[in-house]
Amino acid sequence: MNAKKMVKKAVKRTIHGIPVAKDYAYGVTLYRKYRRDGHSEDRIHFLREHASQFYLERARADKATQIARLLRKVDICPVGNDTFFYSLDCLKTADTRQPVFGNCTAGYGTVVHSSFRKVAEVLAGTEDAYGREELVVLSALQEYLERCRKTPAVASKFGRQLEAVGTLFQRPAESFFEGLQRILFFNQFLWQTGHTLNGLGHLDWILEDLYYHDLAAGTLTRETASELLTEFFKTLHEDYWFKSAVLMGDTGQIVILGGRNEAGKYHDNDLTYLFIEVSKELRLPDPKVLLRCTADMPQGLLDAALDCISTGIGAPLLSNDDEVIPAMLSCGFEEKDVYDYGTAACWEPLVPGISFDANNVASLNFAVPLVRMLDSEEFYSADSLESLLASYEKALRRHIKELVMPLTERIFEEDPLLSLVSPSALKRRRDITRGGAKYNNLGLTSVGMGAVVNSLLNVDKLVFREKRYTLGQLNEFRQQNYAGQDTLVQELKELSPAYGSDAQEVVNLTRRIMSVASEELGKYQTRLGGRFKVGLSSPSYIIGAEAIRATFDGRKDGEPLGVHISSGKAIPTTELMSFAMKLDYRANRLNGNVVDFFASPGVIGQNRDKYAGLIRAAFAGGVFQMQMNVVDSRTLVAAKADPTLFPNLVVRVWGFSAYFNDLPEEYKDVLIERARESERAA
Repeated sequence: MNAKKMVKKAVKRTIHGIPVAKDYAYGVTLYRKYRRDGHSEDRIHFLREHASQFYLERARADKATQIARLLRKVDICPVGNDTFFYSLDCLKTADTRQPVFGNCTAGYGTVVHSSFRKVAEVLAGTEDAYGREELVVLSALQEYLERCRKTPAVASKFGRQLEAVGTLFQRPAESFFEGLQRILFFNQFLWQTGHTLNGLGHLDWILEDLYYHDLAAGTLTRETASELLTEFFKTLHEDYWFKSAVLMGDTGQIVILGGRNEAGKYHDNDLTYLFIEVSKELRLPDPKVLLRCTADMPQGLLDAALDCISTGIGAPLLSNDDEVIPAMLSCGFEEKDVYDYGTAACWEPLVPGISFDANNVASLNFAVPLVRMLDSEEFYSADSLESLLASYEKALRRHIKELVMPLTERIFEEDPLLSLVSPSALKRRRDITRGGAKYNNLGLTSVGMGAVVNSLLNVDKLVFREKRYTLGQLNEFRQQNYAGQDTLVQELKELSPAYGSDAQEVVNLTRRIMSVASEELGKYQTRLGGRFKVGLSSPSYIIGAEAIRATFDGRKDGEPLGVHISSGKAIPTTELMSFAMKLDYRANRLNGNVVDFFASPGVIGQNRDKYAGLIRAAFAGGVFQMQMNVVDSRTLVAAKADPTLFPNLVVRVWGFSAYFNDLPEEYKDVLIERARESERAA
């Protein structure tokens, strides 16, 4: 018997007793994630050990009943944290018929400042389907709490915590501890029911009154608050392997801090600093924090953020209210809402609780229409950069139509759980995915802009201006993947000025392509009447490049594309910032626009005033968002060669932080090369 047949027989023995194949399939999916976290346990052992525990609650028309049945089935298995109660049974979840609304942030303001009793009172006597489903979910959550209380081992250890959870069903939270525990309780059910990339909201604002009330009452000190936040972060970091999406660390657990308020003032508080301090001390890749910034934000807060960033954890992420808020207004968000904006899993703005903005439904790969155009007969008729650009624009419009048309009818799974804490859903008496949200936009990330800009500029230089090649000659080299053309490849890569440079021709070309994309996307609406948004944030710079043939920027078949708003060339950070300042983020171009750069360890701490000045100038000039890796190439190379040397090395990946050792090799290689280019520019 060959090895393949032996494995099949072993798998059949493993799944003996599992009544439905979907349960087993879910177990296989879990195992892939489990192994990705570095566990060495083999698949057969993992599946056999948990065979009776895998469970996928069957999809049904009544989503609320499905959730209720799942919550009766899940095991109560609190994480090993004595401060908070948090239980997530990773071996069980709910099956789905449609995509689940993820990459979003629940209405945690409702969780803290309202109560399920108030929701039930609004729904009392209701006869519509929405109301009935919400009451079913409320009853299921109450039943789950009672089951916890009746489990002796749980009740004896987590009495105080369960009491705090119980207040959620009775009244608004009255203490800082209650607020945190209630957030955790609701959060665990999002993960349990199949939601992914779950943001945490604007917690320094949401918890502010409770924090200062407890300080004034003498029931809390700053030190004990810091301890609570530390345990809060540790609790959320539990089940890191299960919560991670495409890569380890990609959980979407982001806390929003600070920002300009409706009165036009920058609003921060002591919790803003505490969250940053806790993040700095823990140095965990997850959860992460995002700081909403302005050009006139307090200097002490910016210094605290830079101190945290200089540790290398890549946080806080920085978002510019003075650019994001006007962009949201131009995209149709109302002024009374935009000051409460948060982000989805990483960068994409939305208003928690009232937005059904699924901000990562597809990736607009600008390189796809480029390669299609280069492979067409139309390419050979171009006689100038302008005619070449016109051909690309036609290909881009066709590609956007192909990409977006199926999304105009995209239907998501009903979501009575998120609807439960959505003020707009409760007011409209509709599920948040069925018209209950105030905003119903769909967001696209993008990738490949740098490859397109540099390719067009290279053709203009080598064919139209210097006339060193014909279009046919140059394209033949590309179609042959530049075999034997190392000198040409190097020249294409060394193009100057190139994408990321603030040279006017680079800026104009980038703006024009984004304008075409924006205009084309503006022709379409979501099935609920929302807009399609796009931004220059690029999570698919490796996956999205695998099927892309060589381009005229020196890329060969399948090689990675560029990351966010960055440069593959050794250019100063100030020039990259200047480039980003000159781009247009209005209307539907606000779905994450991230300047991504490197800084050497120690440099920020030694030059904090200069970096603070750089950030202030960048935000005053119109940079949308930014993030940085604080690590040198030598450390990355050593960590790749011997992972034991730097077991806790954290890096920024696309919109999240992760342990370097957890990353696939190709991601490590990109980070190493980008660090080297940054050091050449220093």
